[in-house]
Amino acid sequence: MGQKKISVAKYLQIRLEQLGLTHLFGIAGNYTAPFLNTIHEDKNAKIKIVNDTNEINAGHCTDAYARQNGFAAVAVTYGVGAFTLLNSVAGSYVEHCPVLVINGGPTNKDQQRSLVQGMLASHMTGDMYSNINVFRNVTVAAEQITGSSDAPYKIDSVLNACILYGRPVYLEVFEDAWRMECNPPDAPLAEREVSKCQSSARKAAKRVAAMAQGKEIIFWGGIEIQRYGIQKEFLDLIETTDTEFVTSILGKSIVSENHPKFKGVFNGKASPKDVKEKFEKAQLKIGLGVWTTGKNLGGFDVWKDDTVLANHSGVRIGASYIANVSLRDFMIFLKEELTKVKFSAYEMYDAEQLPESFFVADQSIRKNAKPTLTYDTFFKRINTFIDERHIVVADAGFPLLGAQGIRIAEPNGFVAQASWLSIGYSVPAATGIKCARPDKRPVVFVGDGAFQETCQAISTQNKLKHDTVVFVLDNGIYGIEQMLVNPNPFRGAEKVEYSIPDLNDIYDYNQMHRWKYAKLVDVFGGRGFEVSTLDELNEVLKHLENIKENTIVHVNIPKTSIPESIAYKTEEPGEDEFLDKDWSLC
Repeated sequence: MGQKKISVAKYLQIRLEQLGLTHLFGIAGNYTAPFLNTIHEDKNAKIKIVNDTNEINAGHCTDAYARQNGFAAVAVTYGVGAFTLLNSVAGSYVEHCPVLVINGGPTNKDQQRSLVQGMLASHMTGDMYSNINVFRNVTVAAEQITGSSDAPYKIDSVLNACILYGRPVYLEVFEDAWRMECNPPDAPLAEREVSKCQSSARKAAKRVAAMAQGKEIIFWGGIEIQRYGIQKEFLDLIETTDTEFVTSILGKSIVSENHPKFKGVFNGKASPKDVKEKFEKAQLKIGLGVWTTGKNLGGFDVWKDDTVLANHSGVRIGASYIANVSLRDFMIFLKEELTKVKFSAYEMYDAEQLPESFFVADQSIRKNAKPTLTYDTFFKRINTFIDERHIVVADAGFPLLGAQGIRIAEPNGFVAQASWLSIGYSVPAATGIKCARPDKRPVVFVGDGAFQETCQAISTQNKLKHDTVVFVLDNGIYGIEQMLVNPNPFRGAEKVEYSIPDLNDIYDYNQMHRWKYAKLVDVFGGRGFEVSTLDELNEVLKHLENIKENTIVHVNIPKTSIPESIAYKTEEPGEDEFLDKDWSLC
């Protein structure tokens, strides 16, 4: 007797539930309605549909959920929905987040009418492959389902690719195909394997151990440790060798930063000053899963002979490179090999000394009755507020650079899109984090420019009765954009007076329209506060302990305040400063 048939929509629902999906994000559309209705009508469904305010928010939300849950899915409608989602999916692709894009397409009849008659249904371009071809650029697998005969195979193939590669995949289903019948799943999906050539891993470990002979070494942990789920192996290496470590900014909180061997975030020139100076003095720096993107190196040269990089399935050792290496295997073998040689663990700080970036507050906060609220004083004060109950989400730009010094107690307790750097990521990301980790309270640090991109996410959070706290750091400008092209306005007493007037001030196009951010809760719901001093911030932080609803805190920051970690940029010429012949900072 044959198996009882089920719909293509039900088949996908079953597979998603097998992968542990609890929330499906997106924007409803008629082309995906048969799938959404299948879940909605199932009283025993394990998946909750979360209808967001727009596709880019849904995409960022999905990305963050994947970082905490290990897999996520977003459903949108053809063309207008899918193309809006593209930016978010590109971020997931670059930063290796396992996300399934579900795109409902026009019916087979609609596609035929387009080909034969030139009749376009809603959101069609006239090319039936327009959507899938776009997403092929930012996914590791993409399939189009037009009927039921091959639907199970195509669904399983994209999901297996998502599991195996840990990156986004794309599934496009024509509207009438959702209701067609197929056999139910009869085989398990793939399990992720990270092992590669063990002999290559051991060879690399032996070479690195030989380099360590007689040297002071330190480890530099990166995001692949979290993405591959190998935190235990990393800690075994740290604790067996009794060696200190820093992380990259993208890898911040791969393990608890309360670990006694953790010594800060190394982000090249954009590191906290004390961390940068001390880390660079180590005789051998061993990078484990660190991605060498320009923004997380800040000008640091990783190609020196004193730096080893194990990432992207290979290990670079001096001028040599060993390919096809599992990071997990490499760390296990490196632990063994280092026990056979004599090396010393580099000490960044004396036993009783903490990094300056982790002081509770600096002396100006303790002694001054009314200290200035700047990026650095704000984040030093926030350091006493954040604990294991929270997951921090930092947006691109000054908030990310300022937040890198916060001590994060919770493993995976710091989320930032530190490579793709789409501004506005943080606020909708907090929605996904709370859905994946309902026991935690997301705390967002976002600039005013980034907040204006995606502030509607606050509405979704209130609808879901979340308790997220969003600190909008309002300096009235696109600060990081101004810094990159012309840092002159941030130089203070060292500011240069140029003959070209525009080089002396913030560019008009970087000036923000000033909003009353705390008042947005009158529209979206929740609580709102505005602060301009540290005393006012202290009072709000006290209130937050008892507030259980979504909260916006509008933090006024001086226009030319910058985090200390980006101050090195003011010592260099911006791209536009070469326009003035009197430029004299060389």
